[in-house]
Amino acid sequence: MRLYMKRTKILCVAGVATVALLAGCDITNPGPVQDQFLAEPASQQGLVNGSIRRMSELMGYGTYSQALLAREIFPGGQIGAFGHDVVMQGGHVRPGTQEAGYWGDAQQARFIAETAIKRFTEVSAPPAMMHQAHLWAGYAYRVSGEWWCDAVIGDQDPEVTTPGSFEQGTNSYFLRAEQNFTAALGFASTNDQRSAALAGRAQARVWLGKWADASTDAAQVADDFVFFVPYDDLEQAYYNSLYWANAYLPYGSYTMDFTWATEYFAASGDPRTETVKDPAYPLAVGSLAGYGPVPWSNQTKYTSRSDDQRLASGKEMRLIQAEAILATSGAFAGAMTLINEVHTSNISKSTGVALSAVTATSATEAWTALKNERAFELFLEGRRLADERRWTSAGTPGTVIESSVDWNTLSSIFSDNPRSFCFDIPNAERTANPNVPAIG
Repeated sequence: MRLYMKRTKILCVAGVATVALLAGCDITNPGPVQDQFLAEPASQQGLVNGSIRRMSELMGYGTYSQALLAREIFPGGQIGAFGHDVVMQGGHVRPGTQEAGYWGDAQQARFIAETAIKRFTEVSAPPAMMHQAHLWAGYAYRVSGEWWCDAVIGDQDPEVTTPGSFEQGTNSYFLRAEQNFTAALGFASTNDQRSAALAGRAQARVWLGKWADASTDAAQVADDFVFFVPYDDLEQAYYNSLYWANAYLPYGSYTMDFTWATEYFAASGDPRTETVKDPAYPLAVGSLAGYGPVPWSNQTKYTSRSDDQRLASGKEMRLIQAEAILATSGAFAGAMTLINEVHTSNISKSTGVALSAVTATSATEAWTALKNERAFELFLEGRRLADERRWTSAGTPGTVIESSVDWNTLSSIFSDNPRSFCFDIPNAERTANPNVPAIG
């Protein structure tokens, strides 16, 4: 694979995590750049930004699809633009299909970052550049591990062009994420750089079952730390699609009606799951198969096309510490303290005071509290579907929060096919790569 730079506008916002990114910079190149020049100091940030942009494109629309599959949002009878086909609206990913090029974006994100690592190592690039390259490789692998059912493992040397090997499950993605975050940590020179690497490594180690290590990493990340994937409104590919698809400018592609989030917000006022209606827009745009016109409502977490999305946060780290306790011991009281540290830090929109602490009298109730809190804290961040898959595989006790409405009674599209809990490897990869088994 040969990399090229083109005329583009890069806008990368790190939020609280001040990992050095190139912000608001026009990059102009008169033609292709040969590989050996990618390591030149003037090219290094641009190469890293290429990985970041692929992550932005992957997550901008991919998180929207994840929310639909996870039943965090209800389809509004989408009309095609900023919508999904009827099968995915019903919560099913057809084997071999992949909407919006997610697979290509994920593979390019990790490939570009790994190319940067190789080139930067050859020229002994500054630690800050090595940190960024390893960091974004780590997050590319973490997201891929959570979102896909199975893995294709390519050689980490970008010079190798032979097809990668197939792995059932995605354990190797998390191992590579862990390795890259560890390397990024070795190049970190600021607290924010360390926290971005520690938080990502903690996330990967959760999936690897390394609970003690995950908890140790998480404990070193401050409550107020946040690390984002950047979106912008310069190009449609990099929009925050959860906002734009339902902003009624002109798209009203989904609704918050019939979801657990709307029910929970009405009962608690928890600002993390706030939903709103607008009398000017009573119905979503379109008509849902088997249901008809859908009553429209919206989320308030994202309010512009350029709203960034969290990849990791200190509050999630507290929940990782809590889950580590539940997964390794019966001392659930300590887990509840950590859960409530997150829960009660939120001010109710209904009462104007902090949310009341949640209680548990057994480990099973504590697991339910943990699962609920992750649903609240990571709402619309592309994490719930993977959590459900992980907990089902591990056979953990407790339940996940669900809508009181049985969606199967609203439309047959929800019962026509089984729910999917991960993306499938697309046919394009299966056809080109002899190591990946054919469908069926």
